[in-house]
Amino acid sequence: MDSLPPYLEELDKLLLEMPDDTMLLSQMDGFLTGIIVSPDMIMPKKWLKIIWAGEDGEGAPEFGDAATLKRFIDLVMLHYNQILGSLNRPGDFAPVFEMDTRSDETLWELWIEGFAQAMELSPEGWRRISASGDPACKDALAGIATLKDFYEGELKLAKAEEDRWDREAPDLIPIWVELLHAWRLVNECRRPTPVRYTKVGRNDPCSCGSGKKYKKCCGLN
Repeated sequence: MDSLPPYLEELDKLLLEMPDDTMLLSQMDGFLTGIIVSPDMIMPKKWLKIIWAGEDGEGAPEFGDAATLKRFIDLVMLHYNQILGSLNRPGDFAPVFEMDTRSDETLWELWIEGFAQAMELSPEGWRRISASGDPACKDALAGIATLKDFYEGELKLAKAEEDRWDREAPDLIPIWVELLHAWRLVNECRRPTPVRYTKVGRNDPCSCGSGKKYKKCCGLN
């Protein structure tokens, strides 16, 4: 992973201190990106807790106090809006990939896992892209599906093809994401405005979208 801004270093540290079910930073970055470019609006109350729930949905966060939990949610929402802002500036979007320090190889697998988890929350929206006839976006979805199947062991490729995907995926993923984001902006104009980042006070509505006050929802420890 390249040098991170301070807020992401802090978020990375918090994620690493949580139980094993919790997403790692690259996976969470892919997950949030998938939430943002999804043709259907997905509210935080549906996706926020997936960050720590794990594949079985049973994971739970472990924070020392309510202030740390609040800080964690603030940082997640800050990163959500940082991704959104970069997507609104064509050419600026840069996924957070892990790096193999021994080989300097870019590891895209965790990022794709997170993006695929977001896609599973609203599959009908992605089917609308496939049915739209947009060849570039259809190719983008096909590429993401190939990487997902490859990563999960569902797709067997020749060694040369594996090496090609490993080499090209880090450059292709940002292009695919920007294509899908542009499709959403043009074709899903009635989608509600995404959640914007604000610091949450104890008496403010909770960031998870439950409708409860923060102190009576995620602020409970």
